[in-house]
Amino acid sequence: MIHLETLEFSLFKGYMLKGYSSSFAKRRLEALKPYYALEKIEKYKRELSEALDYVGKSDIRIPSDAEFLSLYPRFDDPLLFLEPEELLIYSTFFQSVRDVKKSLLDGGVNHLKAHLSEIHVFSEITEDIDYTINDKGEIKDSASGLLQEIRLDLRTIRKQIQKELAGVFAHSSSTKFVQEQVITERSGRFTIPCKSNFKQYIQGIVHDRSSSGQTLYVEPSSTVGMNNTLQELLASEREESVRLLKELAVRIFESVSDINTTINAYTELVFHLETALFYKGKPYSFPDFGDNIEFRDVHHPVIYLEKGAESVPLDFSIADNELTAVVTGPNTGGKTAALKSIGLNHILGKCGLQLIAKYAKIVNFKNILADIGDKQSLVMDLSTFSAHMVNIRDILKKADSESLILMDEAGTGTEPQEGAALAVAVCRTLADKKAKSVVTTHFGEMKTYALTEETAIIYAVDFDYKDFSPKYRLLKGVTGKSDPLVIARRLSFPEDVVNLASSLISDKKSDSEITMEDISRMQADLEGRVKDYDDRLEELEERERRYIQKNEALRERLAKKESELLEEAVRLYNRAKRLSDKPQKLKETHDKEIERATARLKKVKKEIKPVDQVTIGDVIHLEKYDKTGCVLEIDGNNAKMDMGGMKITMKLKDLVGKKVTEKEKVQDVRVSRDVVAGGKSELLLIGKRVEEALDILDKQLDDSVLAGSSKLFIVHGRGSGQLRKGVHEFLRTDPRVKKYALASNEEGGEAITVVEI
Repeated sequence: MIHLETLEFSLFKGYMLKGYSSSFAKRRLEALKPYYALEKIEKYKRELSEALDYVGKSDIRIPSDAEFLSLYPRFDDPLLFLEPEELLIYSTFFQSVRDVKKSLLDGGVNHLKAHLSEIHVFSEITEDIDYTINDKGEIKDSASGLLQEIRLDLRTIRKQIQKELAGVFAHSSSTKFVQEQVITERSGRFTIPCKSNFKQYIQGIVHDRSSSGQTLYVEPSSTVGMNNTLQELLASEREESVRLLKELAVRIFESVSDINTTINAYTELVFHLETALFYKGKPYSFPDFGDNIEFRDVHHPVIYLEKGAESVPLDFSIADNELTAVVTGPNTGGKTAALKSIGLNHILGKCGLQLIAKYAKIVNFKNILADIGDKQSLVMDLSTFSAHMVNIRDILKKADSESLILMDEAGTGTEPQEGAALAVAVCRTLADKKAKSVVTTHFGEMKTYALTEETAIIYAVDFDYKDFSPKYRLLKGVTGKSDPLVIARRLSFPEDVVNLASSLISDKKSDSEITMEDISRMQADLEGRVKDYDDRLEELEERERRYIQKNEALRERLAKKESELLEEAVRLYNRAKRLSDKPQKLKETHDKEIERATARLKKVKKEIKPVDQVTIGDVIHLEKYDKTGCVLEIDGNNAKMDMGGMKITMKLKDLVGKKVTEKEKVQDVRVSRDVVAGGKSELLLIGKRVEEALDILDKQLDDSVLAGSSKLFIVHGRGSGQLRKGVHEFLRTDPRVKKYALASNEEGGEAITVVEI
């Protein structure tokens, strides 16, 4: 037995219901109760965990199915007949079911497959419904050959009737007997509104008259036969329409067994998806099951849903050899909320649901029994104390070794000494039955019991005595003080009354009582400081972890930057070497500098890690070029990249940067399938000094490599030949150049050098 209402299970489900779209999921949630078999609990945990993974990766939308739910109970009626709008509801629903099923199968679910295998989508019926009925809920002309023929005849006969009646309006004397030149329908027959003297001008049948009696709706004799034909065709149309609808209804009735199986499986499936969407974005954790209770940062779910970040999580534990936990401390400190949190979180865990927690271990109790709140019953003529006693009596009868008992202020409401003795007796009895109990109290006798009994532990609610505010935390091994005067001050009680009460209490206290209170308060303060220290330590460790990560990332970035600078240095040394007309000794010095820079560059490059596990389709931001590209092909140690429409082949070890996630996609990523790599580019150097031209050429070669160009046409002109000579000397030793030669006469001759990159 579980006291669901006392522990606010319905209140929590009410919060969940607010976000549900599916009426089937809502109905399933309303009927949700804790499971007793651990195998069943674990099964639902696995399914819900998979649903959480799925909704985290996909953008699923749960369809509204309220209309279908109201229609569903009628399907097992042998005389089932559905209107076109109802058939449309049927078709729309099962098309939505089909989409959900396909999406989950494409998502690669495993544990939810058992439900998917039992879902039928009735494609043939839905296709026939769509073939028969349009989006407006009307039967299509093309639904059958006979219906199409009947409706064609109907359109023809209507035109004939309208033409005949229009001829009446065109008669020269029509103004004398026609009230208004409009064709109206009365009793399914086309008529014209006439004055009471119409019989002097035309023959016809009166089908209706206006409320004033001045207008008569007359069917002229000339259209009686045509109207009769119209009625016959309308009857044939109704008969054929009913036949088509009945045929579809019979097929639905014949598949009712599969429909029921589908709905049961769909209900479970959509319930998991809706629940996963409810928990999405919340700090949830599935509880472990064992022989002891351990809460680490576990929220009361209702308080969390109400207050969000202001909710204070609970730390609480009872070892497997401990039976009774006594929670002490002042009112408004959070004792009752802690009781409800322990009970409600056990209920959620037994339902296979997540807790809003960092970690939790719970026990699969058979009974979760609670005595919390005002139990006064006017109907049964019971006082608050008597109502509590009746409830505790029933709890004692049901309690056993598989029970969790939660009692708030046991024994209060009567003479304190006797009430305290009764509370201790109840706790001893429950301990003898091996039940686990959590009890809040103000009684000193209960505190003594918790401190002296081997199977009992004591907790105190943390309280800030400087500003008289509760911290809503539990401190293990600490005896809390009730402090009614502190609470009175916090509630702005008259100061003179509080002072008088304080003096009366002081007169009756012994030195030993005062000493115990001081020790208890110091102990509570110490435990609170330890808790604050632990929280601070955890925060600092998290900061240290983030610092280490950032430091490693910074070191890698610095190494990459140093690599770029060293590459530039090597390039500058090479240029200086080319331009140097100094003695051989200076040339040797330059060679040594180049060797040192090259060695350092190799060492730095070893520290730079390329992107790991590159696959086709990855989008990578290359830090060196500040460009983003998509991997099109991988051939051995090389990768073919699409850089904004330009194709380029790079070694895998040179892919230094990071993979771009969906959320971080860089704006310059454009994957193009129709741009051809291997184009050509042109560089104009005419009029440049040799040194200046070689700098421009050096940069252009980099750009050409990055762009994937296979040829570079260097226009240096004829002139004295010095610029051409310098360009050729530069190209001769450059590793980016495959070969070079003067252009053919058609391409420009000696004025142009063609470079293959």
